[in-house]
Amino acid sequence: MNPVITAMSVISPFGLGADAFTSGVLAGRTALSTVDPSGGLPYTAAGVVEEFDLGAIIGDSKNLTAPGRAAGLAVGTAGLLLRRHDLAEHPAIAKAVVLGGDLIGTDRAMMLTRQSMTSSQPFQVDTKAFPSSVMNNSAAQCAIRFGLRGPNTTVTTGRMTGLSVLAYARRLHRQGRAPVVLAAAVEDLTPQRSWLTWHGHGAGATDPLGEGCCVFLVESAEAAAEHGRVPLAEPLALELGVAPNPDAAAEVLATRIRRALTAAGTSVADVSSVVVSRGSARTELLAVADVFGADRRVSEPASLIGDTDGASAAFQLAMAIARGGASGSIALVTSADPDGHVGCGLFRIPEETA
Repeated sequence: MNPVITAMSVISPFGLGADAFTSGVLAGRTALSTVDPSGGLPYTAAGVVEEFDLGAIIGDSKNLTAPGRAAGLAVGTAGLLLRRHDLAEHPAIAKAVVLGGDLIGTDRAMMLTRQSMTSSQPFQVDTKAFPSSVMNNSAAQCAIRFGLRGPNTTVTTGRMTGLSVLAYARRLHRQGRAPVVLAAAVEDLTPQRSWLTWHGHGAGATDPLGEGCCVFLVESAEAAAEHGRVPLAEPLALELGVAPNPDAAAEVLATRIRRALTAAGTSVADVSSVVVSRGSARTELLAVADVFGADRRVSEPASLIGDTDGASAAFQLAMAIARGGASGSIALVTSADPDGHVGCGLFRIPEETA
């Protein structure tokens, strides 16, 4: 039984909630803002989540500890989803969390390392920062805050993280481990991430960075119908691969796209929209041109909200859902990292899902 996505929650530079994201996407409005040049950052613009008040979102300011920026975005986004769909029909042990990101927690880890090396004693560090420095902090905070006692997993595969999260959530569901899964991807914006990205992609990379979180509710169509939820998207095929060297990445991605089409029982003509991670994603654009032809039009969220790195594939899917389409239309999401990791996903998007 193939699970479906029946709810979506988003916190993005457009604001809080899926409606704010959908409105911004449909209007083609940029949410990028100018970066203060006195901050010493390598970018001149960024997509920042402004006026983010976690206590106000979850309705509990008194018992709120500082979970870190990434975990706060994740908890807030999950809270928005659970406010609309409390999933009370399922026991806590049946509700799973699969969450991913790329550089989440890096700023805290680097701070602790610096403190250990510069303090008079290596153990003289801010111990309160330890929880938010580990990658599974965001998933753990979501589970603790909302009593989600099913499988709790953290996934990181670079830009492919959003696709990997959905693949993991689908496996949990198919194996009977979790009737419902909150599948999420998050990335926060920090100076450390900015410089790591700048150097990792080669000095001179100018794509603005962004931050935010997407949470998808994954369950069976039958269970959703029983509780008044309708599918927003159905994952038809998810493919991940690794090129032997970065120069071969476009060819490998093109192969994965063709495999996904075959696995889904669809053809090039059936794909109504293609969403790449960003306009400068040469590997993805070459692969799409190889499979669909050089004149194939693509869309991408990065020009509107910035490059969200580990959350980018999730935001690409959110964009496809926001735009909807003709009944039964199929969207392709592609992803590629500079080191040769590639991935793609095919999703059936019902009409006017947003």
